[in-house]
Amino acid sequence: MILAALLLAAAQPQALVGFYRAHQMEVGAALELDGDGHFQYQLDYGAASESAEGSWSSDGKTVYLTATTMTGMYKQPAFAHEPLAIDGNRLLLRRYDAVIGFELENLPAPADTNKKMTGEK
Repeated sequence: MILAALLLAAAQPQALVGFYRAHQMEVGAALELDGDGHFQYQLDYGAASESAEGSWSSDGKTVYLTATTMTGMYKQPAFAHEPLAIDGNRLLLRRYDAVIGFELENLPAPADTNKKMTGEK
């Protein structure tokens, strides 16, 4: 089991790992792809509000989401190898008769809290 997890983590393209957010009118959405092959997702669009977590993979052109937990779907199926097209630094998800564009956020690296607590520089 550990070997399978290590192989999955090694297979994930590190360029895709990160936090993505949608910047569209009337859409609140975020997606985080972790380097270990897990994802977290949240979408608020019109009357639909859903969230999911599970595993992700990529073939270099498309990211695929497979949910282990998903709540709030409104007349839409849960993610089972759900494709998101890779478009530069964006991932495009077709959901609820719309295309949701997730853009990779360039977030600052987290501060080293151990150094702050000890006063090291």
